[in-house]
Amino acid sequence: MKARIRDTGLTVSRLCYGTEPFTFKKGPEGAKTQGDVDPPEAGRRLAEAHRLGVDFWDTSDDYGTHPHVAEGLRLVPRSEVVVADKTNAHTYEEGLRALDMSLGDLGTEYVDIMFLHIVPPRPVERLDASDRPYVCGPLSSRTGALRAFLEAKEAGRVRATALSTHSTETLRQVLEVPEIDVVCAPLNVAGAYLDDGTQQDRLDALRALHEDGRFVYVIKILNAGRLRDRADEAIRYAFRFHEFIDAWNIGMYDAADVRSNLRLLNEMLGLHKTASP
Repeated sequence: MKARIRDTGLTVSRLCYGTEPFTFKKGPEGAKTQGDVDPPEAGRRLAEAHRLGVDFWDTSDDYGTHPHVAEGLRLVPRSEVVVADKTNAHTYEEGLRALDMSLGDLGTEYVDIMFLHIVPPRPVERLDASDRPYVCGPLSSRTGALRAFLEAKEAGRVRATALSTHSTETLRQVLEVPEIDVVCAPLNVAGAYLDDGTQQDRLDALRALHEDGRFVYVIKILNAGRLRDRADEAIRYAFRFHEFIDAWNIGMYDAADVRSNLRLLNEMLGLHKTASP
């Protein structure tokens, strides 16, 4: 089960390993038992996911999981894993610094997919993982960072440029920016993490991007863990849209999560096989 990212030479597993549960205690109230995995153990779990066929790993400079992914990269051939990283960089100089930090933290010579992270349609103040405030700017204020990533792509330090957002309006804006290869946005059965528009608007925007040749993957499938006690239902819902969604980023804690999600994906895509034990 592979999907290709246009004009990059990259192919990835359609299940993406979201690394947030290594450091974030997500889940339904009273069941937030995750967030306690140290980097060496996380590396072993990522390597096991690779053995099971999940070669697409997602991190961000605000998740605190760079060290965890770096440990995983020490255990598998670098060429066999696609790593997506994200940053709130705005300017050209910030973009260069963010990329240097990513390469240093991950211990790699290139980042496969480099994201402009959580791009809103207009400036929004947010809190990072340490509850420090920062301003998240719109696409029009992030062109400098995008230029830095495009230059890095020419130099082989980045293989694909990307944008993440919780806004359907921003997804529509990406149609006018052909330099962005990959987009990701929330999609879940609860209709949560919609900054604007309806669930149908979100689906229509994702379909339009896919038809325009962009690689589309979705996040927050378990509503930041709040749907973990309804995981099968929530994951099956997201997998329904496989005709225009290329991959699904699911926050996974261990190999049991990987096996369960691969089983569901295989069922929904009609492949009728399960991951090896």
